[in-house]
Amino acid sequence: MLSETYERKSYTIAQLAYLAGIVDGEGSLTIGNYSSNKKTGAIHYQTTLQINNTDEGLILWIHNIFGGNIVRYTEKQTPKNSRQAVFRWIANGDRLTHICELILPYVVVKRRQVEIMLRMRETYKVRYKQGQKGFRGLNHDVLSLRQSLFLELRNLHCRKGSLS
Repeated sequence: MLSETYERKSYTIAQLAYLAGIVDGEGSLTIGNYSSNKKTGAIHYQTTLQINNTDEGLILWIHNIFGGNIVRYTEKQTPKNSRQAVFRWIANGDRLTHICELILPYVVVKRRQVEIMLRMRETYKVRYKQGQKGFRGLNHDVLSLRQSLFLELRNLHCRKGSLS
């Protein structure tokens, strides 16, 4: 799989502030952890920013300005009580890092989530190195930091009273 090369662009303050408002209201910053190696159980973390909305025009505007990917929910993915199609805009990788850096001054509700995401994305500057036995894993400190950031972000997603 070829990775997309991300080219940093400049945006207006209005575009960034508007996107920050959308992220505050409709956005979801996530860190997922997955076991990527069945033999070793080595954990793989994935970071994303997603915005879900039934207004296709909004999602297309975000995509046209900021790039990323658009997905239309399938019938099975669409909530039962939804009378309209649902669209998702997704940013990850270097695009996610850049967008988080740019909207940080403007987000209010999800400010801490954006800060956590930026800290997590910093850990991706450490690149895997390939040796004779395949890719060498990350050191314990990086994995420990990633796990703590994953847990902190997950706890911010929990509604009050839902944690025991």
